[in-house]
Amino acid sequence: MDWIQLFFEQYALFCLIGVVVGVLSGLLGIGGGIVLVPMLHAMLVAKGFSADAAFHMALATSMACIVFTSLSSILAHHKNQNIVWPYVWAMVPMAFIGSLLATLVAIHLDAFYLTLFFATFTFFAAIQLFLDRKPTQHKVPGKVEISLVSLLIGVISALVSIGGGTLTVPYLAMRNVSVKQAIGTSAVLGFPIALASTVSYLQDAVRQTAHAPDSFGLLYLPAIMLITPLSVLFAPAGVALTKRLPVKVLKRIFAVFLMGVSINLLWSQLA
Repeated sequence: MDWIQLFFEQYALFCLIGVVVGVLSGLLGIGGGIVLVPMLHAMLVAKGFSADAAFHMALATSMACIVFTSLSSILAHHKNQNIVWPYVWAMVPMAFIGSLLATLVAIHLDAFYLTLFFATFTFFAAIQLFLDRKPTQHKVPGKVEISLVSLLIGVISALVSIGGGTLTVPYLAMRNVSVKQAIGTSAVLGFPIALASTVSYLQDAVRQTAHAPDSFGLLYLPAIMLITPLSVLFAPAGVALTKRLPVKVLKRIFAVFLMGVSINLLWSQLA
């Protein structure tokens, strides 16, 4: 019966995390890294990994899970016509490049100031969404602006291991894209961001000659195998909630979520 106790002590939580990540992915257009990284980090430290190794493993494992979760979310959002494809095609190339480049240096980079910037930006965006402030007129971004913004989203997302929704949704909302479509479009953008990061982590794993137990390089396999199928299964449930909830309620849910993210990041850096 020892294996039953082991499952509930170490792996049942992965299943619960998968459900939560799936629902949040569909509901808010995020990959789930904001939830995955701190929880994976705590669990890996409890399993005996050093704090530094656990952090990088949590980043890599989170991105690998987001690859599959985002695909499920994309299919559900496309079915509900929540995706603005012209924005997708304009943003994906630079977001992919930014994520790929950032991941290659993430292990060696001190992201202190970048994290502070990210936290400040998300808190400002949260206030705008919560107050439901809108631009005075619709402004379609130019090619230079959308390329730079997409590159920045890819870089920051890779460094803090998120799908990019916390940046993409408020940016599109400020361009008068409806919140539901901003969430759907963000879900699509999360896929290339996560894919680029995961490819980089896999290349690093292939170069290594030895791996920690239950891992492949920085990828912690039990977490991926348990979180991924449940997050994929429950992502459509989150998308269904976006269809039922009023726009103002959806905006405020996302705003409160962003405030929590930014405060948590600021506290972790300044404490």
